[in-house]
Formats: sequence, structure tokens, C-alpha cells
Amino acid sequence: MNDIFAFVYSILEGMSKITGLSYKEINIIVYYIVVPFVYLSLFDKLLKNHFLKIGFSIAVILFLIFVKDFSLFSNDLFDKSVRFLQWFEIIGWNYIVASVIICVVVPFLIFALLLYFVYESNINSFFNKFRNNNEIKY
Repeated sequence: MNDIFAFVYSILEGMSKITGLSYKEINIIVYYIVVPFVYLSLFDKLLKNHFLKIGFSIAVILFLIFVKDFSLFSNDLFDKSVRFLQWFEIIGWNYIVASVIICVVVPFLIFALLLYFVYESNINSFFNKFRNNNEIKY
């Protein structure tokens, strides 16, 4: 768990250095804007429309226009997110374990599930071709 946490932290920290934004700002952008946008884009692809990602994009743009201080907002939301993750100590997860499970494993599983449903026919077709090519012929 520590290695996964350190890896994700180093990626976010690297993005922070490249963009000039703080680590907390990058964290909020990734987990509260980018990840939901990707999920909504996959839902839209599944539903064969663009309403969810367009609506979300409009909401984000309006939010960014009207928020007075994104840095202050990000710091506050990040601190609340940390407190939320610390709450999992009740079930024996420390901050690092909770971060990896809630912020890496769960989002990855949701992403994989959405990808499967969006590309189910392509995946099944691929495995059928693979099975057919590897059948023993007598």
C-alpha cells in the first residue's frame, strides 16, 4: 500500500511542479474534475449521447468562474477529504490504506467496469477470435 501511495503521490507532485499549481490543487482537479469527467464520458458513450459530459463541463466552468480563490477552495476541500479518509480508522485503515483503497482501487475498478460495458462487444469479439484461433483442430 505504501508503494502505491508513494507512486500516486509522486505523479501528483510531478504534475504540481510542471503546472505550477499546488499539490492540493492538482489533487482536487484530478479527483473532483478529471476522474468524474472520464466516468461521465464513458457513461455518455454507453448511453450514446453527450449530455452528461457537457453538463458537467458547464458546471465546472461556471464553478471556476465564480469561485473567488481556487487555491483556498482546494486547500479546504483537500483538508476535508483527508478528514474523510482518516474516518476509516474506525475499521482499521490508516490514512495511506484508506487513500489507496478509496482513491486508487475503487476508481480503477469503476473505470474498468465502465470500460467493459462500453466496449463489451469489442472485448467479446476479441476473446472469441482468440479462442477460435487457439482451438485444437483434429
